[in-house]
Amino acid sequence: MLLDEIGELDAAIQVKLLRVLQSRELQRIGETTERRFEGKLIAATNRDLDTEIAAGRFREDLYYRLCADLIVTPSLHAQLRDSPDELSTLVRFVSERVVVDDEAELLASEVLEIAARDLGQDYPWPGNVREVEQCVRNVLVRRRYRPRAEPVPAVDPLDDELRDGPLTAAELVSRYCTYVYARTGSYQETARRLELDRRTVKRNVQPELLVELAGRSERAVDSD
Repeated sequence: MLLDEIGELDAAIQVKLLRVLQSRELQRIGETTERRFEGKLIAATNRDLDTEIAAGRFREDLYYRLCADLIVTPSLHAQLRDSPDELSTLVRFVSERVVVDDEAELLASEVLEIAARDLGQDYPWPGNVREVEQCVRNVLVRRRYRPRAEPVPAVDPLDDELRDGPLTAAELVSRYCTYVYARTGSYQETARRLELDRRTVKRNVQPELLVELAGRSERAVDSD
């Protein structure tokens, strides 16, 4: 059984789901008899459940019941950073689903040309695969694509700190963990990129620095 967007569950539903996972028994709506649940459960979410747990929106005991095996899917931006050619493969795949075969290659070429011209090679695709699908459909209909919002300029205060003031090894690790987390929004993805344990990342992320980084990004946008 697949439960999509597990991070969106209401607190009361989380309690009921936890009870089913613990007892392996359930009741159908309108029934009074207990039924045995023998299936396997796969849950998916695009939220950082560590953050949701810390905020009190997701039960920690339910998390540990669900995460016997954890698979983290990198964002499209992260995948393209490692393998830029994957964008053309993805665009061609989407194009083949939108138009007939003999026109798919032409559409894909046009999408890639427009994306390179209007978005640039480093566009982060914040909407992931769904945004690529919308880009293909927009190019097909309008011969152009404009994102919902322009990407926020990158802010790298770590460069200034390394240049202007001495940092201890512990401070450097803490700041770098915070900067990477500010960009990924995920402890798990930050840990993967930095090759650290997730608990180490979580311990080193500085909430006050996250607020400062958010403020710097807002000022950078306002200055445009």
